[in-house]
Amino acid sequence: MEVEFLSIIAQYGPLGLWTASLLWMNWQQRKDQKEEERIAAERLKYHQESIVTTLTEQRHMLEKAIEKIDSGLTAMREKYAEDRILRMKDGQGG
Repeated sequence: MEVEFLSIIAQYGPLGLWTASLLWMNWQQRKDQKEEERIAAERLKYHQESIVTTLTEQRHMLEKAIEKIDSGLTAMREKYAEDRILRMKDGQGG
């Protein structure tokens, strides 16, 4: 098909060959551009997946930190309540 096309264009002489060279360069540029777009899309996908992974890890770390804070606050409340009960007992006994 390409050879047939080139032979038809070659019949027009230098103008046909010039046109063929322009068409070839245009096709080559589009081919290169599509390859660059494919590579860019792969890079974008990689970075998006990396961001999602990092955010997921950070979410888990935040959940653990919140659980630790909650358990610490609960322990402090229990300790405060125990201390209050002991003070009330010491106050009544004396």
